[in-house]
Amino acid sequence: MALKVYNTLTRDMEDFVPFQGKKVNMYVCGPTVYDHCHLGHARSYVSFDVIRRYLIYRGYDVNYTSNITDVDDKVINRAKEIGEDPFILSRKFTESFIEDMETLAVLPPDTRPKVTEHITEIIQTVETLIENSAAYVTPKGNVYYDLTRSEGRIGILSHQTVEGLLEGSGNRVEVEYDKRYQLDFVLWKSAPEGEPGWNSPWGWGRPGWHIECSVMSMKYSSGQLDIHGGGMDLIFPHHEAEIHQSESCSGKHPFSKYWMHNGFLTIDREKMSKSLGNFFTIKEVLDKFSPGTIRFFIVYTHYRSTIDFSEETLEEAGKARKRLLNTISNVKHDMKEAHEERNDCGLTELVTETREAFINSMDDDFNTREAIGSLFVFSRKVNSIISSEKPGRGALENVLRFFSEINDVLGIFAEDESNASENMNNGLSEENIMEIIRLREKARKEKDWAKADSIRDELKEKGIVIEDGKDGVRWKRM
Repeated sequence: MALKVYNTLTRDMEDFVPFQGKKVNMYVCGPTVYDHCHLGHARSYVSFDVIRRYLIYRGYDVNYTSNITDVDDKVINRAKEIGEDPFILSRKFTESFIEDMETLAVLPPDTRPKVTEHITEIIQTVETLIENSAAYVTPKGNVYYDLTRSEGRIGILSHQTVEGLLEGSGNRVEVEYDKRYQLDFVLWKSAPEGEPGWNSPWGWGRPGWHIECSVMSMKYSSGQLDIHGGGMDLIFPHHEAEIHQSESCSGKHPFSKYWMHNGFLTIDREKMSKSLGNFFTIKEVLDKFSPGTIRFFIVYTHYRSTIDFSEETLEEAGKARKRLLNTISNVKHDMKEAHEERNDCGLTELVTETREAFINSMDDDFNTREAIGSLFVFSRKVNSIISSEKPGRGALENVLRFFSEINDVLGIFAEDESNASENMNNGLSEENIMEIIRLREKARKEKDWAKADSIRDELKEKGIVIEDGKDGVRWKRM
């Protein structure tokens, strides 16, 4: 089965065929760093992290770029509110964002460019658009893209009519009212004295929001992208503006071959958003839930589907993830007693079947929901085999290698080091748990039943259940 992706541009599933064979240029819009990132940001960056990881797993050479918007009206306004230098503010929240991504096991991009480090290239690109008659300068020192030149292509990504876009554009006031056409968008905006800005041929000012992504994505991808990603809220005007200005500047069509957008994360079916005030920062959620649970909560939903957030849904995600982790623990336990000469008991065939099911699901527009479903079936069968039969060490090692292989794609099996209250391990490593179990076994041999029961109860309070069997002691997470 060929890898297929849903392309927002065509509204269709398409075979994934990059411009340059196995080379994939991928760009995902990064955050505007004026506050700690919320769980909606985590939804986007975890989703595209899995997509990137899977492409690598399938043998693609992925060049992944994701930017940082470290100068913007939101940054400046927030800095004014709290009386802080805007550049110090943006650096602080850039560090906060990177810390959150590392905690959630999101791999760092190959390139993480910042707007403030690309002002020269942005000015040059705006100059090119003016020279190509695709942009115009106003007496106030603003530069706009002339969208009347794109007649017939307006709404190309959002699939809206010009009339519909004109009707909705009244709520999006980008800068002062000096543009020629209501849908024109700003490339360079003049800045008042005392506000952050740079000297340009049009006076003191700073970049518009849309131009920065075009400049940085083209710079780090040879002018064309295979995949451009981001949240659905970026389709219009941001991503559509990128198409117009990028293709007008470079002359290369299409600017991006595949446009991919993740669904919203909602609270009570309303989009989580700072502007609406209904958001939880990643750090706030990490105070209550482990990184592994949060990541599993996101990955266990297809990236284009909406996720409705609640503590109950996160708790359910944590329990579901622990069922898979328990299987890994059970296999590790059996390996200690397994013999090389014992037979396979069908585990190798089961791994092969599950790998095929996993790939088929992921090849279907990265269907992580279905892919993880196949892992639950695999987990139940593995537990059944190792409880009723005695597979050899080689077969058990093969199962663990497969879980590791899947973790390289999904990133959901790493042990949590969080002190979040729902983390049932309560800070205990597997080595700590085994040491406590050994102390209990010692107490049992010495017939100190009170001490043995006390140890068992203590572990249970920490979310670790002990099961005594004829083949020794097993433990699992609740």
